[in-house]
Amino acid sequence: MSAPTRESTRASVVPGYIRPAPSTQLGLPAWGWTVLILVAALVAIDISARFFASPLDIVPVTDMISTSLGLLTDPDFLIDELGRTLGIIVLAFVLSSVLGVAAAYVLWRYELWDRAFQPYLNVYYAVPTFALYPIMVVLFGAGVAPIAILSTIFAFGVVALNARTGFNSVSPIVTKLGTTLMLTRWQYFRSVLLPYALPSIVTGLKLGLSYAVISVLASEFILSTQGLGHFISIAYDGFDIADMYAGILIVALIALLSTSLISLALNRFDWRRR
Repeated sequence: MSAPTRESTRASVVPGYIRPAPSTQLGLPAWGWTVLILVAALVAIDISARFFASPLDIVPVTDMISTSLGLLTDPDFLIDELGRTLGIIVLAFVLSSVLGVAAAYVLWRYELWDRAFQPYLNVYYAVPTFALYPIMVVLFGAGVAPIAILSTIFAFGVVALNARTGFNSVSPIVTKLGTTLMLTRWQYFRSVLLPYALPSIVTGLKLGLSYAVISVLASEFILSTQGLGHFISIAYDGFDIADMYAGILIVALIALLSTSLISLALNRFDWRRR
């Protein structure tokens, strides 16, 4: 029996090398199935609302869409509710991204600090972030500041944890090579550390945006007197079912568009996808 060639060994080791993943399934690409599932879900909801459910429980999808379009053409809604919410989301995402990556680099650079802060990072997901809202109100007053700070804290952890994982993934051999080549700290960060950590950082930024959206809307729903989350809360309390579902539909569109756009933008920097 002849020895296995390098090509045959690679084919047996690398998943999908002999049989690559199909680009279509039953004639539809991945995005086609995404659209099909969404349309099927909307049709099922519409049929349920028209023939089986009470008008106080759910409204037809066509009514949701028409009410949403009416809200999106209302200047007061666009400025006071939607614009305010989007502004806080962008602010929280930018702050958490910058602070999270910077903190991860500092923890990677100084091992003592990394060991000191590791317990706090490990219990990050168990911390009741919204319980800090009364403290934020006392320190910064009611309004945008407490929600923006809470949302930044909520998204900061996941960005920092993923960036820290990326920085720690650099091989010691590569580090020694950078030392041998006498790279400056900036050259090493730009040419070695950042490319290695970038895939994990990209993942953290995607999750950070999702966390920012969730935190802002949840805070407005429970705590705020303005914003899109507060609009849905008021509609719910007032049994305004059409406005409530229209607000929920707008929230779903914001989440879908924001995560899709940030994924498309950040995937261009992920060398594993190229």
